[in-house]
Order: sequence, then C-alpha cells, then structure tokens
Amino acid sequence: MGYFVQKQFAEEGLKKDYVSIAAGILKDDPSKQEPDLRKWAVNVLDSNSPIPFSKQAKDGLLKGMVLAGPGIPPPISDCMTPPKKRTVLEEYKKLVDFSQTADADSLLQAFNKFSDVVKKEEIDAIYTAENLNCMQAWAKIVVDSDNNYRKSIGAEDSKSIYERLEKERMGKSAASMVKPNVPSHTVPSTP
Repeated sequence: MGYFVQKQFAEEGLKKDYVSIAAGILKDDPSKQEPDLRKWAVNVLDSNSPIPFSKQAKDGLLKGMVLAGPGIPPPISDCMTPPKKRTVLEEYKKLVDFSQTADADSLLQAFNKFSDVVKKEEIDAIYTAENLNCMQAWAKIVVDSDNNYRKSIGAEDSKSIYERLEKERMGKSAASMVKPNVPSHTVPSTP
C-alpha cells in the first residue's frame, strides 16, 4: 500500500514539474520557438487543468497572444459626486422643540426656514438620484462588456459563476444547519 501512495506522490510531483516547464515555454517569444514545442506545452497545461481551455484560448496560447481582459470604461466624473449631508431630520427636531415655547410669529418664521431647508435638500436628493442612475448605467456597461468578452473567449458568463458559487455556499450553510434527529430522553436522577 505504501508503494502505491509513494507512486501517486511521485506522479503528482512529476505533473507539477511538467506544468511548470510548459508555463515557462509559453512565456517565451513564440517567434523564436519550435511550434511543436508550444503545442506540447499547451497540451500539457490543458490536460492538467481542471477546466479545459476553449479552442480560442488554445489558439491564442499557440500563437503567443495574451488575451487581455475587457477594457472597463471609467465612470463619468459627474456621476461620482457624493451626496450632500441631509439635515432635514435635525431641523425638524429643532422645529418641534422650538414650537413648544415659541409664539405664533416666531413659529411661522421657523417653519419657513425649515421649509427652505426641505426644498434645498429635495433638489440635492434629485441630483443624488440622477448620480445613482448614472452609476447604474455605467455598471450595466461594465457587466455587458465583461459578458461579451467572456463569450468571445468561450468562458462561462460571470453571472452563472456567481450563481453557482452562491448555490454551493447556500448548500454548505444548509448542511451545517441540519442537526441530527436525536431522541431526547431524561437522565434518571441519582438519590
């Protein structure tokens, strides 16, 4: 039995060495290499990868092309304006406290001042909502760019990957929450 375990360790170590050699070959300039050597290196990596390479990825490695990720556009600078601090609630509390002791004229002036704060902050809230809409549009562009890129290289889309990972996480959480059904019984007391 020890022989088989040692043999397995030796084979795994040898695979690791071959993968390292293959990766080193593929890092070099393809114009200065034997094409069959690159083909061998791609086959070694592909056969030792838990997820097989797509045909496009293999072709890119054979040609020495490095596939860059999608170009992600920066968000529009106007979308990045942070929301202003809201003070309506604080001003409302002040108005309520003031109304306990104020006369009618003073209360009317305080209410008008509070009304001005509400109007100003409502305008700020509209700008903040527009910035949020802008950022959501930008996020959609980024997601679409990523999906198009992943499709072009034959890879699974990001949403599917995250959904699978979430299902796996939820499965593990549910499994950890299941408790064995152990009948409860009372332990007799000792005199």
